[in-house]
Amino acid sequence: MHLPLRLSLPMATLAALVIHPTAWADPGALDRFDCHNDAVTGEYHCHGDEALADLGGFAIGAGVRSSVWIYPDESEYDAFVGPSLDIEAGIGAFALQGSYHYKQIVTSDSDVYLIGWDIGAKLGRGVARYGTKYYGSLGYYSESVEQDGFEDTQISGFYVGGGGGYNWDELGLDIQADWHFGDNYEEFFNGNVDVQTISIRTVLSYRF
Repeated sequence: MHLPLRLSLPMATLAALVIHPTAWADPGALDRFDCHNDAVTGEYHCHGDEALADLGGFAIGAGVRSSVWIYPDESEYDAFVGPSLDIEAGIGAFALQGSYHYKQIVTSDSDVYLIGWDIGAKLGRGVARYGTKYYGSLGYYSESVEQDGFEDTQISGFYVGGGGGYNWDELGLDIQADWHFGDNYEEFFNGNVDVQTISIRTVLSYRF
């Protein structure tokens, strides 16, 4: 006696599942890291490189920070460049970051320095995980404008921007650009100049 085709196919599939339990064990769609949560244990694991299962952690690094002061009314600008120390703590698509920087003007012979810090957050794809990352950024900054022979001017406010980079097993590379908002820039120029500011950071960090 022969089974109808419509019945024999489902029964054959069922037999294959019984004979080969690995065909139905550990189900679940894989994410872009070839990882997923085990349907039985709930444990997050990966079917490729073990580094992909690392959801994040801490990072400490050093970088180059630059700021550009743009004067729209005069079609001119000033640029500042210097080193920075950076820290980060993240998991998945989110990270908190902090930085201390020291920058000197490079577009004139004046001894003008920007010394300060910032703290903020990054949110985006792969921020704290292995591989390519890109994200938006939001935070608060405070820096002192120092010039020989003049009283220091304190500048602070919020920043917003974004960036990207790549995370390896133990290293991370970030390039991030932010727009700074603050009303104290004009104070440095005695209120006579409209100033718009962009900050760019390039950071190489050790991840652990």
